[in-house]
Amino acid sequence: MIKLRWPVVNLKDKFQFACHPGLPCFTECCRRLEVILTPYDILRLKKALNISSESFLERYTEVIFPENIGLPMLKLKKQKNCPFLGEKGCLIYSHRPSVCRLYPLGSGFSSKKRVYFLIKEPECLGFQAKKTITVGEWINSQGLKEYEEMNALFAELIFLKTKIRPVGLTVKETKMFFMSCYNLDSFREFVLKSSFCNRFDLTPKHLRKIEKNDTFLLKLAFDWLKFALFGQPTLKLKNERIPSH
Repeated sequence: MIKLRWPVVNLKDKFQFACHPGLPCFTECCRRLEVILTPYDILRLKKALNISSESFLERYTEVIFPENIGLPMLKLKKQKNCPFLGEKGCLIYSHRPSVCRLYPLGSGFSSKKRVYFLIKEPECLGFQAKKTITVGEWINSQGLKEYEEMNALFAELIFLKTKIRPVGLTVKETKMFFMSCYNLDSFREFVLKSSFCNRFDLTPKHLRKIEKNDTFLLKLAFDWLKFALFGQPTLKLKNERIPSH
């Protein structure tokens, strides 16, 4: 069970909030918020910036190892401010990370169930707005659908790790996890240039998607990790040939 500092809310709960450039505190949350990046956040950001996964990871992220998870997680590297904060606000707003989209809500998982909570900070003047909105309406308005779907798949990996491999992964397995989740360009090369395609039942349509569709590739990465690290039947091996006599 996760412990939360802020009150848990459900989708029908209402709160007063509005954020806009006219507020004196506008973008202040961008200066103080610690942004944990999910694999899908990174996929969207590196595509928006038109740079490789390797370049994005090197320029914009730092690795952390939460003790309760035992897996490498990434957070946005910043000095004084978010690197994507401009004079008039967010420079990559349409591709902003999950935590930024959700704010002033936060989310986590408890027994595989998503939990939302309201981060009502006294310095945020957005809560003085007269506009009232439900939690569900706020989530729907922030373009979170695909983010939440992909983040739930990532959360499944974390649950499997804590349930099946609580002691930890080997160094080699940890590197595999990091590459598969965060360095999609390297994972694509691994799939296409190793024995991966010969071992697993992938159709020509799958291979075309692997080459062109990053979201499909990330789903494959999650399935691969569930199969390779935690023994889940998420991928189908090709039928072994019966030796002729």
